Amino acid sequence: MVSRAALLIALLAATPPAAGQVTPRAIAEIADISGLAASPDGQWIAYRVERPSTLTNRIDVDWYIVPADGSAAPLHLGRTGEAWWDDAGVVAPGEAKWSSDSRHLVVRALIDGRIALWSSPVDGSGFELIAAGEGDIEAFAFGANGSLVTRQGPARDRIARAEEHERETGILVDGHTDLAQPLFRGALIRGRASSQRFSNDWFDRAPLLASLPRKTETRTLDGSERPATEGEAELLAPPPPSWLLLTSDLPTDIGAAVEARGVCKTKLGCPAEAPRLSWWLPRAGGDALVALRDADYRQSLLSWSALTRDLKLLASSPGLLSGSRFDFDPCAAATGAVFCIEAAPDIPPRLVRIDWSGKKRVIASPNPYPNPDRDGLLVETIAWQVSGSRASGVLIRPKFPGRLPLFVTYYNCAGYLRGGVGDEWPLRAMAAHGIAALCVNAVPGEGGNKRYARGTAAVEAAVELLADRGIVDAARVGMGGLSFGSEVTMWTAMHSDLLKAISIASVQMEPTYYWFNARPGRETFAETLRKTWDLGAPDETPARWKALSPARNIDRIKAPILMQFPEQEARLSIELVSRLATARMGETHIFPYAPHVKVEPRQKLAVYERNLDWFRYWLKGEKNSSPAKADQYRRWSKLGPRDTLASTARTQRSISPISINRK
Repeated sequence: MVSRAALLIALLAATPPAAGQVTPRAIAEIADISGLAASPDGQWIAYRVERPSTLTNRIDVDWYIVPADGSAAPLHLGRTGEAWWDDAGVVAPGEAKWSSDSRHLVVRALIDGRIALWSSPVDGSGFELIAAGEGDIEAFAFGANGSLVTRQGPARDRIARAEEHERETGILVDGHTDLAQPLFRGALIRGRASSQRFSNDWFDRAPLLASLPRKTETRTLDGSERPATEGEAELLAPPPPSWLLLTSDLPTDIGAAVEARGVCKTKLGCPAEAPRLSWWLPRAGGDALVALRDADYRQSLLSWSALTRDLKLLASSPGLLSGSRFDFDPCAAATGAVFCIEAAPDIPPRLVRIDWSGKKRVIASPNPYPNPDRDGLLVETIAWQVSGSRASGVLIRPKFPGRLPLFVTYYNCAGYLRGGVGDEWPLRAMAAHGIAALCVNAVPGEGGNKRYARGTAAVEAAVELLADRGIVDAARVGMGGLSFGSEVTMWTAMHSDLLKAISIASVQMEPTYYWFNARPGRETFAETLRKTWDLGAPDETPARWKALSPARNIDRIKAPILMQFPEQEARLSIELVSRLATARMGETHIFPYAPHVKVEPRQKLAVYERNLDWFRYWLKGEKNSSPAKADQYRRWSKLGPRDTLASTARTQRSISPISINRK
C-alpha cells in the first residue's frame, strides 16, 4: 500500500511547483481593460489596457482599436502615459471619443503631470496633443458640427500655491478637514503629492480649489477657440451613475419583461436567488441589450426585440460580461456584434466579441491564461445554506489530497479573483503554497449588527462544509478583509473561536473614529452612524460602542492580527493598534499616500507578499527562507496568545508550496 507521503512526493515529481507560475508579483501586475468605445459608423471598437508595473511603480496605459467585424487583429495606437485613480483608489477607466467621421480617436491622458487630450488616426501613425491648458482637462465632447468642447479644472500652479499658503498660514479645521490624513500634500492626485479635503459629509475627497468655477471652451473646425455656449456645456454633463440603475429606469415594456423574469426591482434587500439588473444598451429600431447577474456574479446578456416584444438569451459567462471590472458598466455595441470585457474566477480580463447570434470569440487577452495543469490549482464555485439563506463563494485550492489550512475573505467575488475586494490577499499564491483560499459573497439581509453576525455564520458554515468534504482543516483557518469585509473579519474574531490568524486593511468602529469626525459640517457622518449602527457619541451610547469596538474587546480576540492601513485611516484606529501592540497580539504597517484601496503597484506587491508570509507562518508554520525576512519572523514569534507561544514550537520549512507533513 502506497503511503500518503510517497503519494505526495510522486505528485510533486509529476507536476511542476505552482509557485513558479502564481506569485504575488504576477498577481500585482495583472492587466485590466476599460474604455470600450464604438465608432459612429459602427466599424471600430476602441479599448484601453492598463498594465501595472512593480518595476516602475506605474500603471501604464495603451490604446487599441479592432475592426467590429473581427476581421483583423487589434491595432496598437500607442501608449498614453499612466493611469490615475479616484479618492477611494479606484483606477479611472479609459475615456475615449470618436470624431464624427470615425477617422480619429481622442483620449484623455495623464502625461508629464497633466491631463490633456490626445488624438490618433485609425491608421495607428501615432498620438498627437490637441488640447491642453493650465488646468487638467476634466471632460470633453464633440458637438454636432465636429467642434470640440472641453472643461478645464483650476490651474495646477494655482492649486500648488494654495497648498503652500495653507501650510504657511495654518489650516482651518472645519467640516472639510480630515484630521486623520496628513493635511499638507498627503495624497497622490493624478501623479502629484497634493492636499485633499472632504467634499461632503461622508468620506468623499477632492483637491483644494475643487469648488472653483470651471473654464468651458469650444474649439471650432477652423481652430479658433471661444467660451462654450450653454447648449455646448450641456454635452459635458455626466450620465447618471450606472450602478444606480433600477428596472424602473428601463423603457416600460423592457422593464416589465425584465421584472417578469424575477429580477430584483431595487438594489438592496433582494433575496439571494433573485437576478440583479446590471446594465442595458439601446439599439437601433427599439431593440436593446440587457445584462443581468446572479448572486455569484455570473452575467447573462439578453436581447430585446421591439418586433416580438420579448427577451431572449444572447450569451452568458461564468463571470462578468461588462465594460470594466464592475458588473454595472455596459459593454459596447457595434455593427454586427457587442464587445465585452469578460472576467471570471479563473479567467483574467479579456476582450470578447459576441455576435447577434450569440457566438462568442476572444479578441484580446492581455494576461496569460491560467493553466490548471501548470499551476496545479482548482477553482470551484460553491454554495451552502446558512440560517435558511443561500450563501456562495469561490474556492481556490491546490490539486493534491489532504486537509488544507484555509484563508477566507468576505465581501464579493466578482470577476477574476486576485486578492478579494481591495486586492490585498494573493488568493492564487496562497493556494499555490498549500493554503486553500475562499472568497465569500456577502449574504443579503438586514443591516446593522445583523449583517456582521450573518457574515460570521456564513463563514462558519462554509468551514464546516469544507471540513466535512475532507478539504480543509477547521483548526487552521485565517481570515482577512477590507472595508465591510474587515468589519466582518473582526466581528468573527470577537464572536467565534474559529480564526487562528487575521489580516485587515481598513479602519474599525472605534470611539476615536467618532471623535476624529464629529464636528460642525460633518452632520451626515453622525446621522449615518446613528441610522446604520445605532451609535451616538461614545459617552452617549457606551454599550453600543463596546459591542462594536474591537479595541474594547481585546480580551475576546484569540488570533494575532496583521494590520496594513492607508495612513489616512490608521489614526482612526489608534486605540486598536496600540492595544493589540501592548497585548503582543498585532503588528501594523502604514502606507503613506494610499487611499482606501491601495493602488500603487509596489504597495500592492508589499501587502500581497506580507499577507502571504503571515498566513503561511500562522497556518502552516512555514517561513520564507529569504534572509531579508528574518526580522519579521523574529517579531512574529513574539505575537499571539501566551499559552500558544509557550506550547508551540515552530519549524522553519522551505519555500516549497507543498509540505508532505500534512494531516
